[in-house]
This record gives sequence, structure tokens and C-alpha cells, in this order.
Amino acid sequence: MSEVSDTLLKQRLRNRLMESLDAFADEEAVSAIGTDEIIETWYDYMDDDRLGFYNEPVFSAEELNALRRFHNLLECSWQNVPTTWRPDELEGCTAWSGLVAAAREERAIFLQRGRSDEERENT
Repeated sequence: MSEVSDTLLKQRLRNRLMESLDAFADEEAVSAIGTDEIIETWYDYMDDDRLGFYNEPVFSAEELNALRRFHNLLECSWQNVPTTWRPDELEGCTAWSGLVAAAREERAIFLQRGRSDEERENT
């Protein structure tokens, strides 16, 4: 098994973070895995310590700012999100609707460059 470079690892993690933002923005994800798992998946790839590992050129400066904004919002609001697998139970939950809106906004920033290659370092 060959060793994965830091750059390739970061590219893969960038894709996982994009997928996590997708899950927040996708109502079907709530039905499939529930709000707790969506939130926990974010924390699998992002916390204050990991943010220092993510850097340019794999992540653009705008993407890093997007990660910080979304992470800070999640840190302030996750406790106000009910545990559910039913999207209708989230109607009127301002904490969840704020996370969904932010995830869509921040995801759009990542989509400007699209997904990273997971097998070869981007050039």
C-alpha cells in the first residue's frame, strides 16, 4: 500500500467536507441518516484543530473562510437542532433552517472549483 501525501489527503478531506455541506442542504439526507448523524459527520472532518491542517492551495482562501463561517455557526446552533429523521419536524426550527441556508451558501463557494481528484494531486 502506498503512502498518501498530505496534499492528496487534504484533497480527499476537501471532498468529504463538501459532501457534509451537501448533507445539510439535502432534505433527503435528514430522512436517510437523521440530523445527529449529519452534524456528527461534519465533526468527523472539522474542528478548530483540523482547520489549521487545511490550507492553500488545496483549499482556496475563500473556501477556508467558508469553513470557518459554517463551523462557527454550527458551534453556536447545533444544540438547538432536534434529533430527527423527519424533515417535517424541522419546519420552524430556525437553528436548522439557518444551517441549511449557510450550507448552501458555503457549498456554492466550493462548487466554483468542484471536487478534487482523490487519486492524483491536483496541479
